Amino acid sequence: MNFRIAFLLFGLSTAAAQAADVVLAPTQMQRLGVRDALPVEAKSALATPWSARVVASPDAEWVATAPSGGVVVRVPVAEGQQVAAGAVLAELRSADLPDMGASLSQARTAAELARGNRDRDRALHAEGLIAERRVREAEAAAAQADAALAAAQSRLRLMGVSAADAAAGRIQVRASTAGTVLERMALPGQRVNEADPLLRLADANKLMLELNLPVAQAASVRDGDVIEVDGGAGSARVTQIGWGASDATQTVRVRAELPPTKNGLRPGQWVKVRRSAAATTAWSVPAGALLHHDGRSWVFMRTAQGFRAVEVQVLSQDSAQATVSGALDAKSPVAVSGVAAIKAVWLGHGGAE
Repeated sequence: MNFRIAFLLFGLSTAAAQAADVVLAPTQMQRLGVRDALPVEAKSALATPWSARVVASPDAEWVATAPSGGVVVRVPVAEGQQVAAGAVLAELRSADLPDMGASLSQARTAAELARGNRDRDRALHAEGLIAERRVREAEAAAAQADAALAAAQSRLRLMGVSAADAAAGRIQVRASTAGTVLERMALPGQRVNEADPLLRLADANKLMLELNLPVAQAASVRDGDVIEVDGGAGSARVTQIGWGASDATQTVRVRAELPPTKNGLRPGQWVKVRRSAAATTAWSVPAGALLHHDGRSWVFMRTAQGFRAVEVQVLSQDSAQATVSGALDAKSPVAVSGVAAIKAVWLGHGGAE
């Protein structure tokens, strides 16, 4: 700043120090190089960008597990492949299955025999040839045999194994519902135990954005806030805000639900997002109009006598333009150059920044 402007600021500072309004004559503005421009009402208020990861909704992700211990023979699906309900996901060979098949056959034979004995004793009792106690014993034995058969059948049904497959020692793991394969967790030739994970799947129509925000930023996020994905890939609505912060990163996890539409997003993908807020008091101004003081943001709005300092909240900013929220007026210009000089007058610092 040259000597003439510094001298001018020193003189002005004595009259306007620490006042909200800065009194400047047109000739003084010209000497200070002050120019102004009208703020433009913003149709949307997009905040500064955040990084987000596309993930499957917690209620739309599941794992296919091994129904029994054995060896993985084949995994006929690839990562990213969509599968229909009932499709074969993996095939295993298990040495335990033949024994289970034999147990089922024995239980079925025992149940048939017990039912026959029960029916015969009922007929004999009706003819008065045997006591009632013997009938009761036969009925109890038949009920126990039926329960054992039901348990053996249920065991194989839960494993998704037919009696024929059990006899052959073969298990075909099928998809319980339609989905997309996210990860193959077992490979052919691998030995697995019962309940070991084989594949991870998800419903591709239920995706979310997952953000890890610093505590201060997370505090401003509310349920229902709209998150816009850069590149026009759609928007999501905040549904979950974590309560605790991560010990290592001091961030809070925020999740936003994406609508079930074709948006080209895939689980695991990183995207840039921005929070969109109602633009009732949002204005677009040149980035040069902004000044910062004492941790707060301001612009100088034109008045009849000069300028007035108006505090604003910066919603977004790049090198050329900023979107702010504050008590601005579409008919009142804001200073876009010479801002540092006006600030010096406003603070009563003469030419100091």
